Amino acid sequence: MLTVVRRFSRSATCSKQIFIGHNNIDVVTNVQDRENDAFWKAVGSNRTDLKSTDLKKFKEAWGPDFLQTMTFLKDTDRLVSSNAHTVYRPLESEKKKGNDENVTFMGHFWVCPDVRGKQILEINSQQCYDVGCGVGKSMACCTKASEKWASRLTGLDGGQEYLMKYYISHYDFADLRIPKHLKFDNITVKNARDVPDNDILNYDANCFKYERSKYILGQLRDDFGRVAYDKNGEVIGFGAVSVYPSGECVITPMYADEKRVAQAILKNILEEMTLNPDKYWRLQVRSNDYFDDSYGWIRPFVKTMTHRNELCKLFSDHKLVGMDFSKVFCNFHPTNCPM
Repeated sequence: MLTVVRRFSRSATCSKQIFIGHNNIDVVTNVQDRENDAFWKAVGSNRTDLKSTDLKKFKEAWGPDFLQTMTFLKDTDRLVSSNAHTVYRPLESEKKKGNDENVTFMGHFWVCPDVRGKQILEINSQQCYDVGCGVGKSMACCTKASEKWASRLTGLDGGQEYLMKYYISHYDFADLRIPKHLKFDNITVKNARDVPDNDILNYDANCFKYERSKYILGQLRDDFGRVAYDKNGEVIGFGAVSVYPSGECVITPMYADEKRVAQAILKNILEEMTLNPDKYWRLQVRSNDYFDDSYGWIRPFVKTMTHRNELCKLFSDHKLVGMDFSKVFCNFHPTNCPM
C-alpha cells in the first residue's frame, strides 16, 4: 500500500462530478488529524450517530489493527473514498484450542456520490486486499448499494452470500415510556463504571471470541452503560446507550441471557436519562433476523407500533465461527463490529 504525504493546497468537497483514476489521486494510510477532519466534513457531519472523535477512539482501541485508508483527489483535500478494516485476533483461550486465525472486518466504506469511473472500485478493492480482506477469514456489513462489490471482493455469489440481515428502528423520545408492570426479581443492575473490568470482558468473551477489550470497556463506560447480575452475583448481561450531538440515542450494544435482563438494563438507563424530548431526539434500536428476540424485546418501551427497516447484510467468506448471536439483542454499529 502506498502512503502519500500530501499538501492541502485548496479546499474541495463533494459538489462537482469528477472521474477518478490511478493517476489523479493521493492515497493516505497514515491517517492524521487533517484527514480525519476531511472525513468528518465529507461523511461524519451528515451522520446523526457519529461523533467527530469516533475514528480516533477506534484507533486508540485497536491500535495497528485498525487500518484506515483515505483516497483524495490529487493535491487537494477533497475526499473521494474511504475504507477501514479491523483485524480481530482470537482470544488467548481460543488460541489454546487451536482457533488462531484472525478475522478481517471491513467497515466505513464510502465513495463520494459525485465520483465517476470504474477505477474507483478497483482502487478500493486493491486497498482491501492489501490489508488482508478477501484473504483468509473476511467479513463485512454491506448495504444494497455495496452488495455486488462486496460479493466480488469476498468471492461470494448466489443466494448464500450473507449470514444474516441487520435492521434498524427509530422511536422518538416522545413515543417512549418506562414500563411499570415489568418484574425484574433477582436481577441487579449496576453502572458499568462501578464494576470490575473482567465482569464485562468475561461475559463478552462468551459471545465474541476475539479481542476487543479496550473497545468494549470504552463503549460501556462512555455515556450510559450497565451490567446486570443474577442473585448469585454472576453477570447475565450488559448494555449501553450512546448519546450523539444530534440528540440521537443508540442502544449499542445490548447483550443478555434473556429478554427480561435486556429490559431491566434499558429501564435502568432510561430512568437515569429521563424521557425528555427537548434533550433527546430519538432512540435507535438495531436488530437481526438470526435471533428472534432481538426485535420484540423493545415493545414494552414504545407507545407506537414496533417497526424496522433493513439496514445491511453481514457477508462472510467462512462459516460463523466464534460468535454467539443468541445473546445479541442489539449489536454494535455494523461499521465497527460484526455483532
